[in-house]
Amino acid sequence: MRAPKAFREPDIKQALLIAVGVWAAAVPVFMAPTFVAPQPAPAWSWLAMGLVALAGLLLTPVLLVAVRVADRWTGQAPRLVLIVATVVVVALIHSVIDTAVHDILLSWFHPDARRTVFVSDEGRATPAPMHYYVLMNFIILLWVHAGVTALGVLSRFNMKMRRQEVATAEARAAANHARLTTLRLQLSPHFMFNTLNAISSLILVNRNADAERMLTRLSDFLRASLGPEEAELVPLASELSAVSAYLDIESLRYDGQLNAEVVSEEGLQEARVPTFILQPLAEQAVAHAVSPPQRRATIRLQASGEGADRLVVTIRALAADGSVPSSPPPLDLTAVRSRLAVVYGGNAGVEGTSDAGGFTAIARLPLKRDDRNREGVQ
Repeated sequence: MRAPKAFREPDIKQALLIAVGVWAAAVPVFMAPTFVAPQPAPAWSWLAMGLVALAGLLLTPVLLVAVRVADRWTGQAPRLVLIVATVVVVALIHSVIDTAVHDILLSWFHPDARRTVFVSDEGRATPAPMHYYVLMNFIILLWVHAGVTALGVLSRFNMKMRRQEVATAEARAAANHARLTTLRLQLSPHFMFNTLNAISSLILVNRNADAERMLTRLSDFLRASLGPEEAELVPLASELSAVSAYLDIESLRYDGQLNAEVVSEEGLQEARVPTFILQPLAEQAVAHAVSPPQRRATIRLQASGEGADRLVVTIRALAADGSVPSSPPPLDLTAVRSRLAVVYGGNAGVEGTSDAGGFTAIARLPLKRDDRNREGVQ
């Protein structure tokens, strides 16, 4: 029989191993006063402490589940209330179990033994009530369960930090791989030949202004592609600049067949996005726009906010003259989805269509600002 899925998580496993160590050490610690007592502790008291420690270990998953649930809540106060309340309830239940175990074993091994008694001012002796033992045990066990919970929180925090480090390393590796892949495709002899050949053709027909513009945009594109940025996230302004340069080159190369627009809502320039995440979408939009040849088309890339915490980037390619491609290029979003999954997990995605009706790709990702630039402005 397999353990529930939650208890197979690395942080839960680590916390349970810590709890085993804590409760195993609790037995000799609680029994330590008997080592210096005039009379050695009876064997059954060791059995009682072992059973109490086992009960504490069996109650530990309740604490770990509470920590796991609290971690998903928003707000520090509700998290703290949930964890503290769970610790108090578990410690109270454990103290009742502790008292019951000692009572049962005492009645078995020493049926005639006297329990703690209270003597009144008149000299009347009365047995200590049940809640007296429960309260005494509760005070001690509350601290033990609080310590186990704190260790569980630290274990979960440690595992979360390790996951973030691994995710960051994977994202950086994916970004570098995407950069190299993009450069290999973008700077291939075919791409460079077509661009330089288009510049040469413009010069031959005395369209020097267009040739100069194309050369300038090629320079901008190469500068963005070969820039020193090594982080997996770059400002949206930088990403849009590279895509805009690429689309301008393609627009000039297809000489009036392709019109490109890149727009962004005000205030989004500092948003952070994965480097080169839009380039594959732009390339596919161009491939759709120029199919079939001589078809006039418009590519529009728009970045906008969705609520307070989402960034939406939309790329569309539509025919200006109403013509449709007979066999539009297939849409491939695998690479973009993989990049988004590595960087954001399940908190980002991309969807799109490429058919006779046009090309549309929409990427939704968390809106993260470039706080360094914002602080510099302030």
